[in-house]
Amino acid sequence: MKMLAAILLLPLMVCSAGVSAQKEEKPFSIDGFVGVVSDYRDRGLSLSDRDFAVVGSLGLFHDNGFYIGVDAASIDDGFGGDARTEFFAGYTVDKGDYIYNISFELDGIHGNGSNYYPELNVSIARDFGLAFTRFGTAYAPDGRWNSPQSDSLYFYGDLELPVPTMSALTVVTHVGHDLRSDNANIWDWSVGLSAFMGNIEFTAAYEKSSLNQRIGRGRFIIGAKLYF
Repeated sequence: MKMLAAILLLPLMVCSAGVSAQKEEKPFSIDGFVGVVSDYRDRGLSLSDRDFAVVGSLGLFHDNGFYIGVDAASIDDGFGGDARTEFFAGYTVDKGDYIYNISFELDGIHGNGSNYYPELNVSIARDFGLAFTRFGTAYAPDGRWNSPQSDSLYFYGDLELPVPTMSALTVVTHVGHDLRSDNANIWDWSVGLSAFMGNIEFTAAYEKSSLNQRIGRGRFIIGAKLYF
């Protein structure tokens, strides 16, 4: 409940900080969102027991490319975990044609105690105007929430295509492959639509994992996020 309260208070925190930053004309920005999804998934696997979840994010971004922040969500992992946090820090280099990014993330599952899983993520992206692509790799030496103590090497690709004559609507696709030591490797993929109405984003997508368990079964998921 404390985690949910913190997520819901994010807009107030950001608005206050944003006004202060504007007055002092600092070279950084504070951005984030709060929202709800019908199933909270991580790489195709449900962390909310295929039920609704509250999500939120807050980040501080500097003009020189450095950034830091935290994502949070309500979960139900079946083992007592009821909240997830992901602290992140990274650096982005925008060369115009290509965007390079490197980040460190600390994934935390909280409930009956807290477990943390560090991960290093590198990616390269390009905006072609008619399409946006991103390819990346993530390495978790201590495993992840679904495969603790089994190191994970994850490869992924994203493709976004704006819908012609409908600038607010975008087709969003993702595919990933998780190479896990001492565990079967798994694929995940998703395809859906994203639509903006002002600063609110509505999403509808089908997500699936090759993991032959309930949390990996394919499902149609809807969501809404308020950005600030």
